Amino acid sequence: MRKVLDEINRSLLIALSILMVLSALLQVFARTIDLNAQFTEELTIFSMMWVTLFGSAYAFGIKKHIAIDILSSSLGAENQKRLAVFIEVVIILFTVLILLIGGGRFVWITFKLGQVSAVMHIPKGWIYLALPVSGLIILFYSILNIIDEVKKA
Repeated sequence: MRKVLDEINRSLLIALSILMVLSALLQVFARTIDLNAQFTEELTIFSMMWVTLFGSAYAFGIKKHIAIDILSSSLGAENQKRLAVFIEVVIILFTVLILLIGGGRFVWITFKLGQVSAVMHIPKGWIYLALPVSGLIILFYSILNIIDEVKKA
């Protein structure tokens, strides 16, 4: 299950990164020849938001995020397992409260108010949907991490 999620997330990140780079290049090109391509700035910003959120979820999933392990390295194996599970529970709480509930409410409010982006006229709810979706990915990874820790002998 983790490998499938990793592959989907990696593919999405590649596509979004390509989109971000191409829109930034188009923006530079359009300014150079005085072409009216105002949408490129918004597209670059929105794709950067999605790359940042999905990239952090992916980094969390493959355990390449920043971590301070001074405390855990000084503990015994059983206490390391307990600490790892505790940390995952805290991450789940943060993810549920901030990204899922908070991000979900933010998305709902922007859809309800009918807010659209200035140039591309995309409903902002679609843009901010990256918050709860990346939260779901982090939540899933965190649950998998707890399962892995419990399974360790």
